[in-house]
Amino acid sequence: MARPSTPGRLVPVVGAAMAVAAVFVVGRVLVQPSPCCPAKPAFVSLYDRPLSRVEAVLAEGDGQAFTALAQDPLLRRPAVMAPAGEFSYRAQRPVWGYLDWVASVGQPGLTGWALAGLTILSCGAAVGAVGSLLRRRGVSPWWSLVVPLAAVETLAELTPELLALTLLVAGILWWQRDRSVAAVVAFSLAALTRETMLVGVVAVAVWDLAGQRPGPPPRWRSVAPLLAPFAAYFAWIGLLTIRTGSSPFDRSHGRLGFPGVGLASSLDHATTVPDILGLVVLAGALCVVAVRFARRDVLTWVAVGYLLFGTLLGENVWVMNSGFSRSLLPLYTLGAVAAVGGVRTTLSRRPKATAGARAALRPGHAAWKVAAPLE
Repeated sequence: MARPSTPGRLVPVVGAAMAVAAVFVVGRVLVQPSPCCPAKPAFVSLYDRPLSRVEAVLAEGDGQAFTALAQDPLLRRPAVMAPAGEFSYRAQRPVWGYLDWVASVGQPGLTGWALAGLTILSCGAAVGAVGSLLRRRGVSPWWSLVVPLAAVETLAELTPELLALTLLVAGILWWQRDRSVAAVVAFSLAALTRETMLVGVVAVAVWDLAGQRPGPPPRWRSVAPLLAPFAAYFAWIGLLTIRTGSSPFDRSHGRLGFPGVGLASSLDHATTVPDILGLVVLAGALCVVAVRFARRDVLTWVAVGYLLFGTLLGENVWVMNSGFSRSLLPLYTLGAVAAVGGVRTTLSRRPKATAGARAALRPGHAAWKVAAPLE
């Protein structure tokens, strides 16, 4: 039986998650030599110089894009990223960069540590959100500590996927409670944190229209508010294109393609094949189990939506920095919650059904009286 989420019960879980994230993030920073230079050329010119330890971590991944945005909140210096159009592509996810700007109180030298702090906080928030989902399905919230493991690339590069996941989960919970305004705000912020969260919004709409939600039959009008996150995202894209003179979509070539083409091409890279195949098999297994045991669960629909989206990912996403694991983080986390919750519910019902069947075979039971003459 599902239990209501009690915030107080999640506090130790969230605290443990933040401790794990802090050890990982701060430890990764402290092992860097100082001053140093990145292992590979930075695509943000701000880091083409001797770097501090935290800057070295940023320069090795996508985190540098968000600290660059935090240092240029008015979007006046797109040329700091190469090649042309890269700034616009990265800035399509503005929430993380602007949060860094606020957390660093506008001081360029603090943006790296501010982003590290935001990453630790977002890990705690994501674990709390997933823990709440688990409790609602009668599963211990301590299992949500697998979230940092699934998001290790996010923790390593200080990127926004954990925050985006938190906002997506918040939107789903509010949507299920008919708090559509709060849900739409959460979904919109999720899309502006990581545009791939729109896949989850589509999945929620399809789940609702398919009549999986308890209550009256759904209508198109009932899911119309879910168009708002798309409107918010494309409004930002329009503003960004006007402001920088370049569309984010100009730099998205190679990141999306025809179904299965990118995955097949990535298998030519022998060094990444085991990781790719392992995570692909895991994703498929989670969706199969979730569909089998929790078909009506909205999280199952979200996981399957991301599985279908994953077939469109291009070769660059599959082979570079495990980008697919960041893009498909909702699949691995929410799919696991749906699968585990569905299996638990199924197993908890079996003893009751067995006990009922045995009672029906006892002499004197109504069902036994009907069946007895047939023996």
